Amino acid sequence: MGDGSLSQDEIDALLQGADDMLSSPGAGQAADMSAGGGSLSPVERDSLADALNRAMAVAAPSLSAYLGKNVKISNATVEMKAPDAVRADFGRQYVQVAMGYSGSLNGKNLILFSSNDAGVVSSLMMGDESGTPPADLTEAHQSTIQEFVSQLLSSSANQFADRMGRPINTTPPALSIAAGAADLRLPPGGELAKITYNISIEGILNSKFYHIMEAAMASDLARGGAAEAAPQQQYAAQPPMGMGQQPMQQVGISPVKFPPLGEGLPSGVSGNIGLLLDVPMTLTVELGRTRQLVKDILGLGEGSIIELDKLAGEPVDLLVNGKLIAKGEVVVIDENFGVRVTDIVSPAERLIKIQ
Repeated sequence: MGDGSLSQDEIDALLQGADDMLSSPGAGQAADMSAGGGSLSPVERDSLADALNRAMAVAAPSLSAYLGKNVKISNATVEMKAPDAVRADFGRQYVQVAMGYSGSLNGKNLILFSSNDAGVVSSLMMGDESGTPPADLTEAHQSTIQEFVSQLLSSSANQFADRMGRPINTTPPALSIAAGAADLRLPPGGELAKITYNISIEGILNSKFYHIMEAAMASDLARGGAAEAAPQQQYAAQPPMGMGQQPMQQVGISPVKFPPLGEGLPSGVSGNIGLLLDVPMTLTVELGRTRQLVKDILGLGEGSIIELDKLAGEPVDLLVNGKLIAKGEVVVIDENFGVRVTDIVSPAERLIKIQ
């Protein structure tokens, strides 16, 4: 129309075009997904990264105790991707450990290490201070990696539970080798959160590992920041409690959790003796014992003879911190006394005596 106004038909056509643009995925939406946008806004991705960085900072000291080396995990980078896009990022061999959350967070986690990095971690946990990766990841090596990831995600769950205000349970870790993208055990569903971390192990490793989680769980965790700030506002609004008033809310207290000891003790005894190798112990050789009255002890002098409860030629006892571990015979080495070990107390007997 010449006066610049639009007819009703033209207005309807414009509205129909706008509806089509909103209802169909356009180029702008595809670009946002490829750039790591997806279902989380930039603010929510930052909130998720902050929560993950805090959790890893708390988990790192316990992981350091496992490895005997200082561990630092930082710089969580969050991307939202479709499953096929995630698989495209992992075309070579990786060691993957799956572990689930339930409670205030529900969903599956998948941790991915390169074969070399997994070998370094397992080697350190089995007591090799050089961290040299083994030629093959044996069942024992795989068990230590599972233990490492279990501690990592369990510690993170405790931090997330504090953030969400409700407990989080974990499932046992399940390890497998992914020879290629098709072998990845990705969490079910559509869009996934791919988190990349920097990991450094004192003087041995400076690399990255990956954390895949369901988009719904990532969203819940990202939005948990609002719940974290809410209690502070609630308590600030409450007047001081007077006489006879009861607390509005009880504080939940969780029992302290220590990391379980791993591999290393003889067959039938669980634990990682590698964590204790630098603990000093007192080794004592006991020739024999006897009991005497106070008056007899006060009567001792030079030349006195004390009869012991052992016969001549019987083996002497070797004790560590007062606990019997072996028997032996006395020998002389370059004018010094020594003991040749002739019998070792069985691990089961030693454990019973220690307990």
